[in-house]
Amino acid sequence: MSVLMLAAAISAQPTPAPSPLFAAFKAACFNLKSADGKSAFDTIAPAAKAAGWTEVAEADADPRIARITAMGRKAVQAEEPDGTQVGQMFRHSFDGRTVWLVTSRFVAKEGYWGNGCRAYDLDAPAAPPREVIDGWVGSAPTGVQANGTATKRLWEPWQTGVTLEITYVPRDHPLGSSYGIQGLVLVSQSIGGF
Repeated sequence: MSVLMLAAAISAQPTPAPSPLFAAFKAACFNLKSADGKSAFDTIAPAAKAAGWTEVAEADADPRIARITAMGRKAVQAEEPDGTQVGQMFRHSFDGRTVWLVTSRFVAKEGYWGNGCRAYDLDAPAAPPREVIDGWVGSAPTGVQANGTATKRLWEPWQTGVTLEITYVPRDHPLGSSYGIQGLVLVSQSIGGF
């Protein structure tokens, strides 16, 4: 193997996580895809606990997280009133901040389904540099959106059948006022059953 080919192979390898949060998120939320989706969803809680996340009741969550979660459920219910929804909530401390992990599974009456796993670091002062995140993922994003200083980066796929979104919304940004989301948000999703 030539030196150039070896250098290309090394640069294509994902690098270590930008922070312990990214490693704990990946441990819980990477494997969301399975033939029925349910067996993959059922692995999230044990994987999250093994990565140091502690399960909590929604009533014990930060009110901002409870509001975001309730808004999401309400939107899904309005769009698919005959579907079923389940999920769990976890917390973990990183750099002195409480980070919330919210899991969700939706199954439509027609049988299609969606699994989601979201980490919310609502008090993150900044996102890691884009190059660091891209190195951790192992590739550049397939999509990027910006709204002033707020950014959303998408990898589709993160792995076969699973997408990854990393969003950063600075404090006092208009999106935070509109949707209640600020800080760093990591989202892994998988859909199937069509």
